[in-house]
Amino acid sequence: MLARRLEDPMSRGVEALRPGLHAEAIEAGLPLALAPESDGGLGGSLFEAGVIAWRWGWHAAPLPIVEMLLIPSLPLASDEWMAGNLTLASTPGLELCGDAISGQVIEAPVIGEISTVLAIAMDAEGHSWLVEIDAMPAEKIRALSGEPWLRLDPSEARLRAKCPCPVGLDAVAVRGALLTSAAMMGAMARILEITIEYANIRKQFGKPLGKFQAVQHMIAEAASEHVVAQAALAAAIEAEDGGKSRPLLWQSAKAQAGRAATVVSAAGHQVLGAIGFTEEHVLHRYSKRLWTWRDEWGRQTVCEAAIGRAACADEHGLWSHIVDDTSTIANTGALWA
Repeated sequence: MLARRLEDPMSRGVEALRPGLHAEAIEAGLPLALAPESDGGLGGSLFEAGVIAWRWGWHAAPLPIVEMLLIPSLPLASDEWMAGNLTLASTPGLELCGDAISGQVIEAPVIGEISTVLAIAMDAEGHSWLVEIDAMPAEKIRALSGEPWLRLDPSEARLRAKCPCPVGLDAVAVRGALLTSAAMMGAMARILEITIEYANIRKQFGKPLGKFQAVQHMIAEAASEHVVAQAALAAAIEAEDGGKSRPLLWQSAKAQAGRAATVVSAAGHQVLGAIGFTEEHVLHRYSKRLWTWRDEWGRQTVCEAAIGRAACADEHGLWSHIVDDTSTIANTGALWA
């Protein structure tokens, strides 16, 4: 049933699809992929969760799959997540002082009738805390993709509970970045399919668009960026699952995913023209999600700046920083700077 819902191309933007899709995802056990078996989860690897995120992106499914996969593995995640009443904010730079939260405006995707927001904040000593915030004062907004989000001023946030983040700030950030990148890979793969199919069918000046060299170069460049992003993501996920994660790997994966998303979506809309933005066509459902995901769980420019700072700080030089997997340069937490 879940697969049939996802296969309907024109239902992806329908608000009525979300509750049924969420219920079927819960029934299928998808959000439990990363949760440990001791807590009733599936105890899956990040690679397996990434496959779910990839397929979600390929279908442009209108639910925040990354947050759905992350929440059940967190200690303050009550059973509210099953009803869609709990969400997770990727907002960087939140600070915790006693029961007061400060920092940037908190934004998070909405699944159901959200009553609680989970977020990660740091205290003055640099310790990571998972905080549970009342979502009642939040403003309802729409993301670029058209999906419902909430926005909450941290000065108005009412703290319900807090606990030391046992997995650490970086572990949540890494998983969020890599799962978001996986969803982006799926969306980009589908855009390339749509673009190539259209270029082979649509004729201009008596021949298919795909026969024009300029169009071929555009699609080839987009496909190349996608392949590079896939390679970077595969290396980062393998390292994370093997306990050998390095900031350079996952930051590179998220940065390249952002770069590829820009090139791939631009090529798709350039080839399809105005039809790609119409409500009747599915292309914009993918490109708008890509533009949203570029900024989630590690903005491209932030990741690139963190990589540059770490490379300059490595006493052994740039090449050593790239190839030496024993590098201990401390640039973790850059997504949250």
